[in-house]
Amino acid sequence: MSIESSQVETPKKIAIVGIQDEYTRNIIIKSFKKILPDLQILQFSTTTTLTFTSAKIVHWLEYEDIDFFNQTLLNKHSQLVNSYCIRKGLIRKANFNFNIRKYLSKNQNSILKSSIPETWYFEVTHKDYLDEALEEIFEVVNECKENDERINEEKVKFILKPSLGNKGAEIKIFDSIDQLRSVFEGKHDLKEDEDDDESIFHIRDWVVQRYISNPLLIRNRKFHIRSYILAISNLQVYLYKDMLALFALNAYAPTDINDALSHLTNTCLQVNEVSFKESNQVKLFWDLSTKDDEGEVGIISKLDLEMIFNQIKSILNDCFDSIVNEVTQFMPMENAFELFGFDFLVDHEMNAYLLEANSFPDFKQTGDELSHVISNLFEDTIKLAIVPFFDVEYINDHDSKFCMS
Repeated sequence: MSIESSQVETPKKIAIVGIQDEYTRNIIIKSFKKILPDLQILQFSTTTTLTFTSAKIVHWLEYEDIDFFNQTLLNKHSQLVNSYCIRKGLIRKANFNFNIRKYLSKNQNSILKSSIPETWYFEVTHKDYLDEALEEIFEVVNECKENDERINEEKVKFILKPSLGNKGAEIKIFDSIDQLRSVFEGKHDLKEDEDDDESIFHIRDWVVQRYISNPLLIRNRKFHIRSYILAISNLQVYLYKDMLALFALNAYAPTDINDALSHLTNTCLQVNEVSFKESNQVKLFWDLSTKDDEGEVGIISKLDLEMIFNQIKSILNDCFDSIVNEVTQFMPMENAFELFGFDFLVDHEMNAYLLEANSFPDFKQTGDELSHVISNLFEDTIKLAIVPFFDVEYINDHDSKFCMS
């Protein structure tokens, strides 16, 4: 699509939307129409060319479709974009772990010291170099050796994750080095002329985390909290109060590490299972203290929910504090905003742990029944991050659910 300013009347406000997921894209467009009814909305195409010289344009696109260097960075006052260019220090697990360690060396009283599982960087480029990689995580190796003398209930577990990944992809739980080896054995590294998506060696950067073995359970199910964080310009950070609780499909089986649906709580891993029921797997965080459809009372009190929420705010505050001055790892841009998904786990003593941060979170995991959460999230995002860019006066019809972290 090519649009020349001489061909049509020049609009003053334009939104270009190019999110591939239909669930998310439709809610974004609907939210734009509600909050900014005069906005001209265009569907993104790889051949899109705009020459509107007097218009203000907001881009809500997939990261790889954003033209940072030819458009966004050169038009700071006329273009707004839905992602920062550099944020690997937050969303790449290996980079994030490095930055947190650096931060804790100078801020030993930070809440991050006790709220992030112990993490090791693990680089594997070929199965022939696996032994060398294991030498770099000798603490994990020694713990696994000690597991040989332990009964199943007492074995220390670890979780292997690709440094950049989401939706539970390639995550493995292990309590022995043989199990860790089995992830890589039988695989091969890619040659330049190969395109083998089955090869695990297209991922070279991994992290190993100590598995949290005492998770808080509800109805004997493990769950994690998905929180949405809005970062604006350079730098305001907001936590969205309507968080989600995403439940494992199977009952918690601490000694059966092969039952992924017992340990991993990502909804995208469950949707094709016969027993999947959206209302059972995706709930509102603040509803965990209320009665469910069967009249049973939730296990978490309102006071505990508030305490967990306040922990999450404190963790987020220090997370962004740890990277805000690391310009090669995270560079806030004046004309950008971004929604992140942060995942937390709570143990049975009500301690919150940050598991990971994701860019472009999978909003579709919210499902249809709670889609209003995403609608409200996008509407509040538009009001807070986009309306001021267009210099539009907007009268809020309800209080925003964003709060400063």
